[in-house]
Amino acid sequence: MEALTISSSVLSLNFPAASPGDTHISKPKSPNFRCFPEPISSFRGRLTHRSKSKLFPSNAISSPSPPSSVSAEPSPPEIEEEVAVGEEKFDWYAQWYPVMPLCDLDKRVPHAKKVLGIDVVVWWDRNENAWKVFDDMCPHRLAPLSEGRIDQSGRLQCVYHGWCFDGSGNCKLIPQAPLDGPPVKSLALKKLDMDGFYGKLDMGIGQFTAPCIFSLRTNPTPSPSTQRRMALVFICIPVSPGYSRLIWAFPRNFGVWLDKIIPRWMFHVPQNLILDSDLYLLHLEERKIKEFGPTNWQKACFVPTKSDALVVGFRRWFNKYAGGEVDWRGKYSGDLPPTPPREQLLDRSCSKAHKSLNALETILQVVAVGLVCVVAATMQGAMSTAARTGLAILATACFAASRLLAHFVHKNFRYHDYNHAFV
Repeated sequence: MEALTISSSVLSLNFPAASPGDTHISKPKSPNFRCFPEPISSFRGRLTHRSKSKLFPSNAISSPSPPSSVSAEPSPPEIEEEVAVGEEKFDWYAQWYPVMPLCDLDKRVPHAKKVLGIDVVVWWDRNENAWKVFDDMCPHRLAPLSEGRIDQSGRLQCVYHGWCFDGSGNCKLIPQAPLDGPPVKSLALKKLDMDGFYGKLDMGIGQFTAPCIFSLRTNPTPSPSTQRRMALVFICIPVSPGYSRLIWAFPRNFGVWLDKIIPRWMFHVPQNLILDSDLYLLHLEERKIKEFGPTNWQKACFVPTKSDALVVGFRRWFNKYAGGEVDWRGKYSGDLPPTPPREQLLDRSCSKAHKSLNALETILQVVAVGLVCVVAATMQGAMSTAARTGLAILATACFAASRLLAHFVHKNFRYHDYNHAFV
């Protein structure tokens, strides 16, 4: 009887004890090759294509030997030696685990997988013509690398802020930093106290007013008549652990008349394209920071550029003056709720606009049907041919408008999942 075998084209993961020469699960690294904290303690992993002889030895399953004689007395069963408690224990992290058949992996995109509760990202490094496995976590702001893409140079790119990593886990590009790397100096924070802080940026001034208001005031833009000024104001109200209510405004001293003629929901539609992506990534980041502990965020995140100044400022304020947590006055334990389905998490429907547009779609269809009925009823000469033709054209236009409106509603008011690798 032959030994049980398995196809050799299976991606496998190993967590053996570290030894010289081992190739472990790669961890994305910063440009100065700083090693980031192990989210999986001392567990080490290895990516390889294991041959079937390694996965299942030839003597793993063998056929039983026939008895020498039918009259032979059976030998007494062997008594298994009992192992004392604590003397020997199976090590789950010193074994090989198949991750995925290679035929089911797309080389164009990174893939999120989980092994023993550990999140990993599997991606094809075309520069080395090999599959790579990383911790599924960007060292910058802990965004999952599996949500990213393979860039034009064949590197794994984080979708949040564009950091790029080669097959060894080395960071090769930080779009927010100079080409020679991020300088190690002050991040331009000013006046951090219990009331908040502010920081100077290239485009203006960002200010956090405790506990939940952030504003970004841009530098004035000279114009022939007056200096144009504008700001972005975000008000993020804590509702319960894991839930917040976001209110934002766009005050400015130009184009104010647009707010009076354009419905509010039309401003929301393009903003959803940005908020959808950021909301999901921040939702996952919140959970990872919870695992490290809010006061240890600086050990989990690597924030070396000026663009990180405001994030650093908020975390410093949050830890120093709020103890790293919201005071729920005993209403909640502080534990985060389970992650909802993406369809619920990225729900972007504006109920009033949705209902109004659906009502308009129905009205257009009713008008189209009514006009067709009028045309049909006047075919015997009660109306001129020109008039009937005009009504028929109007009915067609109403029906076409209802279909276009239905497409607009479906595209902008209903959930559509997407893959960052193809966007």
